[in-house]
Order: sequence, then C-alpha cells, then structure tokens
Amino acid sequence: MNENRPDSFLRNMFRIGTPECAVTFSVTAMILAVLYLLLGFWKTLLIAVLMALGGFLGGVKNKKEFISSRINRLFPPKSTVPYKETNEEISRAIREAREREEARKARENADADK
Repeated sequence: MNENRPDSFLRNMFRIGTPECAVTFSVTAMILAVLYLLLGFWKTLLIAVLMALGGFLGGVKNKKEFISSRINRLFPPKSTVPYKETNEEISRAIREAREREEARKARENADADK
C-alpha cells in the first residue's frame, strides 16, 4: 500500500503515535497559543468551546441518543425494580412493633404502680 497518498495523512491525523498526529496537535497547540496571546484566556476559551460545539453538532448523527448515553454513563439511572417486601415481612414487622409498644406500656404501668 502506498503511504504517500494524500488520504493517508488524513487517516493518520488522529492516530496516536504517528507523525501526522504529532503535526496535527502541534499546529492546534500553536493556534491556541497565538489566540491566547492575542485575545486572552476567556476569549480563547470561548472560541475553543464554540469550535467543540460546532464539531459536535456537525459530527454526531443522533445527538439525543449520544447525550442521553453520556448522561446515563455519568449518572446511572436508579433501578426500575423497587424492593418489595413480602406480606409476611410486613406482618412480622407490624407484630414486632406492637409487641414493643405493649412491653413499653406495661413497663410504664408497672413503674406508675410503685
């Protein structure tokens, strides 16, 4: 395969470890440095954010799915199946609570009779 073809540079522009990638990121860093010196930090940051937004809008086909998948990766949805106690567990918990309440009242009555 002929590596001197023009499309080989484009294919390797963002492939880490290739000379084409080094050139691409060097030029990008130089442009950002010049913008920083000429415009200042905040204006340069605004330009970089707007360029990233434009790249996103132009490069992602299904934007809604992309954004929701990223949000779900950062904040996973809660389980859709809630914990359900069985009727037995609920009845046992109610019975134990009543027994504790009756024991407390019995102690209070015994203390009051003394």
